[in-house]
Amino acid sequence: MRSAFLSCFCFLHLGTLPIGAAEPPATVSVRWAGGLESPGVCVDRPSWFVSVVPKSVPLEGLTSASMHGANTAVEGKILHLDTADRLCLIEVPTGLGPVRPVSLSTGAPPKPGEQARCVSGRSACLSTVAGKDWAYRGVTFSYPLLRLRVAETKTHCKAGTVLVNESGELLAIITCQETETPGEVYAIPAARVRKVVEDIKRHRQSGPVWVGLIFHNESSSPEVLEVKSASPAEEAGLQKGDVITAMDGTEIESLGDLVESIHHLTAGESSTVRILRGLEEKEVEMTPRFAGSSQPSR
Repeated sequence: MRSAFLSCFCFLHLGTLPIGAAEPPATVSVRWAGGLESPGVCVDRPSWFVSVVPKSVPLEGLTSASMHGANTAVEGKILHLDTADRLCLIEVPTGLGPVRPVSLSTGAPPKPGEQARCVSGRSACLSTVAGKDWAYRGVTFSYPLLRLRVAETKTHCKAGTVLVNESGELLAIITCQETETPGEVYAIPAARVRKVVEDIKRHRQSGPVWVGLIFHNESSSPEVLEVKSASPAEEAGLQKGDVITAMDGTEIESLGDLVESIHHLTAGESSTVRILRGLEEKEVEMTPRFAGSSQPSR
């Protein structure tokens, strides 16, 4: 019997186009120890898939998973696993049939109040973006997660379910984090998935980056208080007093926006930073590095 995970995805309604205008990305079933399953979606290349490890699956010593397509099954190797959010990137030695990689959205994440529809086979459930959180009940996230309200979390919107827009671009992946409010779940934004994919392509590892900027902790303004010596920010020419208005194509309206953008930067990849220096607006190119022994204060 075909697994329901093979056609599990979510559509977010982000405009006037009808939901489902684009063909949804093909998903596969990822099977873990004990027979537990989660959806997986192809990204970047036909041999790479991202998924979320179910929270009851032990992470210690986890290096592989069984990948099941419509008519084939292969053993996949885990290239990267975030133990905090359980997001993983899996590589298969051979393709699972004609698999089309999904494009990752480069636009702003969906905003609170935007409607969504989670679809699995011929069934559907409605959902709404409720917010974006850095922490929940004393637990601090590594980066902000989207908070969704869905009608049928146990039936359709399980960990690993993908959300796409009408263009077929991936916007987020539902994670194992849940709130105490019935029907609320968290989702990993596409920017985080992109960072993992690009980091692994460039460096075969992924982790936080360091740029060497310090800001006023009690201010919501993205104004630079200090630039660390020999940092990517100093090399880019950033100075004390600069106000950052955009980074990597994302408009910055607050310090929170800036911190989120920095968390999603790819190590070794040049990013355009737009700043306001005095009355003049200008752009500089900054290339972040892995945090390593450096302290990534911002």
